Amino acid sequence: MIDLHCHILPGVDDGSAQMEISLDMAALAAASEIGTIVATPHCNTRDQRKNYRSPELDAAFAALQQAIDRAGTPVKVLPGSEVLLRNDVGLLLDTQPLYTLAGSRYLLVEFYFDEDPRFMDEALATVRRHSLIPVVAHPERYFCVQDMPRMAERWYERGYLLQLNKGSILGDLGERAYDTGRDFLQRGLCHVIASDAHHAAWRTPSFLRLLDELDYFFPQVPAELLLERNPRRIIENCIL
Repeated sequence: MIDLHCHILPGVDDGSAQMEISLDMAALAAASEIGTIVATPHCNTRDQRKNYRSPELDAAFAALQQAIDRAGTPVKVLPGSEVLLRNDVGLLLDTQPLYTLAGSRYLLVEFYFDEDPRFMDEALATVRRHSLIPVVAHPERYFCVQDMPRMAERWYERGYLLQLNKGSILGDLGERAYDTGRDFLQRGLCHVIASDAHHAAWRTPSFLRLLDELDYFFPQVPAELLLERNPRRIIENCIL
């Protein structure tokens, strides 16, 4: 399986703070049969760690893979980022080098949870005009989407990809995210499920609980499609 959204790169955001934690995260992923992780550090935030493409981050991705290999963990790490779309989205895409998902045309994007819905529509359209396909991280967590699920339906119809969080489906990220995420899953408004993992002790990259939940409550949901085939098409830059 492939985890398309994971904060496993150490020391760059609010995810793993050090290499030892990253190695524990990789081991947990491997134990749940995840063979590939796209490392997606937060990008374009208001703090000092913008995490745009750079030689320093290239080296950090390489160092993480080398450490995982030395530990004997059978996990491949690919570069990516989770880009916060703010009111500078057009300038950002014109001027800043960004990490797409494994170098593909697919860009993982997020918003503030209380973002204005009109801005969200405009920002996603801007990403698309730049010849990128937005992968909307955890749409079930945005307040306006929880209030107006039609927004996610509209994004799906426009060809944007929807990535649900494992933690939402399991009830770890609040009642409204739980209800909205499971509703989207039931209605097929989902292209990918990912961990959005931040640590080895909480919000982990393990898919074991998720697989049990999908098997028991959503037997009709094609788990292999959401956890393997679609993520693979994305990292291989294929059309979904």
